[in-house]
Amino acid sequence: MGHPELRQGPARPDRAHRSRRRARALPQRASGRRQLSGVTVGEGALRSICDRALQAVDGDQAEVVVIARNAALTRFANAAIHQNVVSREAELRVRVVRGTRVAMVTTDRLDDEGVRLVARDASDLAKITPENPTFGGLAGDRDLVPAPSAYVERTAEATPLDRARAAKQLCDAARGASLSAAGYVATNMQELAIANSLGVWAYSAATTSDAELAVLGDAGSGFAQRLSLDVRTLDIAGCAREAVDKAKAAQKPRDLAPGTYEVVLEPYAVRDLIAFLGSQLTGNAVEEGRSFVTGKLGQKVTGDVTLVDDPFDPKGLPRGFDLEGQPSQRLTLIERGVAKAVVYDSQTAYRTGQKNTGHALPPNPFQPAAPMHLRLEPGTKTREELIKESKRAVLITRFWYTRWVHQLRTIVTGMTRDGTFAIEDGEIAYPVKNFRFTQSYHDALGGTLGIGRDLSLLVPGEQFGLQVSSYRVPALRLGAFTFTGATQY
Repeated sequence: MGHPELRQGPARPDRAHRSRRRARALPQRASGRRQLSGVTVGEGALRSICDRALQAVDGDQAEVVVIARNAALTRFANAAIHQNVVSREAELRVRVVRGTRVAMVTTDRLDDEGVRLVARDASDLAKITPENPTFGGLAGDRDLVPAPSAYVERTAEATPLDRARAAKQLCDAARGASLSAAGYVATNMQELAIANSLGVWAYSAATTSDAELAVLGDAGSGFAQRLSLDVRTLDIAGCAREAVDKAKAAQKPRDLAPGTYEVVLEPYAVRDLIAFLGSQLTGNAVEEGRSFVTGKLGQKVTGDVTLVDDPFDPKGLPRGFDLEGQPSQRLTLIERGVAKAVVYDSQTAYRTGQKNTGHALPPNPFQPAAPMHLRLEPGTKTREELIKESKRAVLITRFWYTRWVHQLRTIVTGMTRDGTFAIEDGEIAYPVKNFRFTQSYHDALGGTLGIGRDLSLLVPGEQFGLQVSSYRVPALRLGAFTFTGATQY
């Protein structure tokens, strides 16, 4: 994992049946426990659950992760609310190490009996699971750097009436333009606690509020999203205005022949590029030879763009540690087109002799680490200037149904959606029917001609029951993007 002095090494295989040190409860630190509003479980209660689980485990090492989440959603269609739901969920994950055998068991029970049973099952499973000779032990205790708070009590306590009022504002805007509206308004509160028998303890509470609006006419649609930690600053009016204006402009689209065009990408489309490329900027992808930066660190891989992973960005969704409770580092992944770094979790770092950067996801066989706070650094151009500088181009609101074709070459296939327009002589000329595309994303980024100055915070990606990634991205002007087919709408 890059810091062997901070961990207890694995037992020798011939002693895998014996504990060198029984998993134990966490030592208490001097820092006080945070107690938030009544809608949270609270740091103290979550630490108690972790302690009980660690005490119940039989193994050389153990790790406990607790996720508690309140999710509230108000969904509407045809300008009327049709769904209003609130879910309160909790998940307890116990990972037990015996020698180089590792097992994990999950439960949704946080009571004493549930904790005891999941610890027992994980301990028993660790006795019979196959050995993993590349496992380097759990990550040890390291000092965490405090991140800006991502918790806003007013968001955690938002009511159905708050969400209904926001939904009504979105629907009214579409109705006023004689258009149909569909979308949602959501508020979420998420607590994360991580502990292990080597002394790791990490806790965070975070809130988000977000809105999404799709506006449809007879022959065209528009789209907008907004995201904020604080429900009071969620820009509902801006979301409504953007989606309605886009839908009005998108009516009666014309045919445009497929081919390679210069493009101006709205932030929603840029997010898709960054999400796909970011998933390849990991030590595991480099190790397996499927990353576009494999063997190219220090070399030019894109146009003059700078991509950072910043867990301390106060305008993002900050959290200063990863899913192993390790401190997350701010990393410049690509600097003015040059590949600078990739992210690591403890196990990939251990296998490859690299430094753990604190970017672990929950243990899984597919992607052990990922950059989780991506920001594409802004340029100097307004959106209007990017369009004005384009003689013949296509303006794209967002991509839809995107899938890998070839990971190493970052070739992705998908479609445009919710507002695609022809640009002629620096002006939006007319709406066009949606395209299908097959395009190398990093090749497209290699032809960067302009970068917007305004960053949009966009709805985070969710995996393993967690909001694990956020994006702050600008609009982009790219020199070449290949559309392989056209649709009839």
